[in-house]
Amino acid sequence: MANISDICNELFEIKARFSSVLQQSKYTEYDDLSGLDINYEDPEELLLVDELRGVLEKIERIHSDLSYLQRSVKYTGQLHKNFQGRYELDNGHYFTSGSCIEVLLCDETYQTYDENDNTVSHPYWTVTSIEHDQTDYYLVGHKNVKLEGLTARIRKL
Repeated sequence: MANISDICNELFEIKARFSSVLQQSKYTEYDDLSGLDINYEDPEELLLVDELRGVLEKIERIHSDLSYLQRSVKYTGQLHKNFQGRYELDNGHYFTSGSCIEVLLCDETYQTYDENDNTVSHPYWTVTSIEHDQTDYYLVGHKNVKLEGLTARIRKL
């Protein structure tokens, strides 16, 4: 049976092919397929343009996500509110609205049962962003999670 590491390695190999396709199509340069030689009088070719636009949009997203996962972790620490009202790590890296952040959560997302049939929640890292609601900062998709003291990390650029 394959494991997560095997699948990641396969995907990272595919990422290189995605890079080539994105570059050849000039999709990332033009954000569409206008960089290609297209016969606008051929209905079949126009079908391909429409369909490939959607495919390349997904490939670009996958490529970006895989690139993010290949970056190593730069720093891990606990969040605390600084004098400016922003949440920061102990190394001084602070977060503002729209900032990408990884946080360590422990909720019902990953649960198993122990030998006594008790529910056990397992901590997991998740990628999200920080936003502000005119009162305080919060995690997108996890608005009720308290930021103060939460374990967080950032990746190298």
